[in-house]
Order: sequence, then structure tokens, then C-alpha cells
Amino acid sequence: MWEIFKSFNLAGRIGMVVGALGALAGAAAAIVADPVVGTILVVVFFGIIITAFWFAWRPQVQRNRLVRQGVAAWGTILSIQETGWTVQGNYGQAKLRLSVEPPDGSSPYEVETRSLINRFDIPQYQPGTRVQVVIDPRDPQKVAIA
Repeated sequence: MWEIFKSFNLAGRIGMVVGALGALAGAAAAIVADPVVGTILVVVFFGIIITAFWFAWRPQVQRNRLVRQGVAAWGTILSIQETGWTVQGNYGQAKLRLSVEPPDGSSPYEVETRSLINRFDIPQYQPGTRVQVVIDPRDPQKVAIA
């Protein structure tokens, strides 16, 4: 979670800290007002918030871990299509089918992955284009665009 926090700019970091402090103040007020019901509501509320953050940020955390710990290789884009999901209005998520060439010289294999691509960079991600990828050494089907 720390790496996600570090990825925000200063305003985003301040917003996260102020939001967390506000949530803690609200939780304390709810518990003081009615200890039993307040505690139940706080547990449910924080459970929902933690679950939402987990589902929203888990793919990015996994990708960052793969980029840090993975093995560099080359892949050739076989196909690319939009998923319809956009981040910050400029980064579209694309589903890519790649032919990955492992660095150990073994035969290439196909894999599907999803990646956020800046809309201005889409011409660089066309079928037939070679791209650098990172392979999970424990599961070669887990691949990320480097």
C-alpha cells in the first residue's frame, strides 16, 4: 500500500492523509456516542473501505511487484483491443495477446495481459510490434509490459 501512496502527487497524499484522519475522527465519535452500535458500524465501514481499496489497487501493486522482481524478456504483440476502461481520461486499458520469447532461449509461448496505455502511445502498440516485457519467474503466464 505504501507504494501506491508514494505514487500520488503532493495534493493526493495530503488528501489521503486528511481523509484517513477524518475517517478516524468519525469512527471515534461513533464509538463514543454508542459503544456497541458505533463499534459495529466502524468495523463494517472500515471493512468496506479496505475491500474497495484492495480491489481498486491490487492490480497496480501486483504489476509493480512483477516489474521489480520479474525477468526481462521480449514479446511480440499478436493482437490488441480496448477493454473500455479508462483511467484519468487519458490512459485506456488494453487487452494484449503476446508471443513471449523467454530469455533462456526456450520456445516462444502466447499469453494475454492487460495494460494501461496512454492514448498518445497507441500507435506504438500495434500487432507485430516487439515490446519489452517482464515475466514472473514462478508463473510464466504472468507477464507485464515493461
